[in-house]
Amino acid sequence: MNNFLLRLFTGIGYIILMAGSILAGKYFFGMLFLALTLLTLHEYFRFFSGSPYPLQKASGMVTGGFIFIMSFLVSSGIADSGYLSLIIPVVLVVLIIEIYRNKDNPFISTALLTLGWLYIAIPYSLAACLAFPEANHHQYTPGILLGLLTLIWLNDTGAYVVGMLFGKHRLFERISPRKSLEGAAGGTVFTLLLGYFLNHFTPYLSRFDWIVLSIIVSVFGVYGDLFESLLKRNIGVKDSGNLLPGHGGLLDRMDSLLFIIPASCAYLMLKAIFY
Repeated sequence: MNNFLLRLFTGIGYIILMAGSILAGKYFFGMLFLALTLLTLHEYFRFFSGSPYPLQKASGMVTGGFIFIMSFLVSSGIADSGYLSLIIPVVLVVLIIEIYRNKDNPFISTALLTLGWLYIAIPYSLAACLAFPEANHHQYTPGILLGLLTLIWLNDTGAYVVGMLFGKHRLFERISPRKSLEGAAGGTVFTLLLGYFLNHFTPYLSRFDWIVLSIIVSVFGVYGDLFESLLKRNIGVKDSGNLLPGHGGLLDRMDSLLFIIPASCAYLMLKAIFY
């Protein structure tokens, strides 16, 4: 099959799965993002298989899944916020296990394990804060996540089309030689145009909120993509996996979201404090 068609069909299926699960209700959202957490962590840990830095893959994935589950339970009101404290002993146990493993390079292995939680598990867990926003009294509200995903998809599409047609100046050639300044600018314009109208679909966020979130998508989406490219270039791999034909792995597809979710949460939390 032509690679463009393969990418197109995979992308459509991915969009249907993501949007359908989020719209289906809070438990479908929870199952989707728990699966994303575990599968993306699996790809991350696989980066280091055969390396001098052996990671605790099983306990690392279980801990990452536990972080998301606790965030989901607390954000949805099923559990009291105090239950988040259970994450601390679970993380400490995993770090203590490293003392007994008697492997080479334990300090770097522990640092890479912790990075997996920080880079993947925590951003996915913060998606629960977006799904149960304070602005809507912590009720399940799929509009913010769907709006962000739509902005990301439009940003990616706009950047790709404008970059293909007009791209001449490299954005960050050392890390990602195919990205252009023109593409990034085009993606930003398309994203801002959509963000201007999104408040009609999510009345609990203002037009100003969506414009700010559009800027967050445009800026942090690029840096999320560049960070994953830097990680892969340093390790020496082309794709994080082959789960999504034509796109690579989940980490390749979700890299921008892993930066956008925390930045969006930070904005909405700061807004709740100051306004």
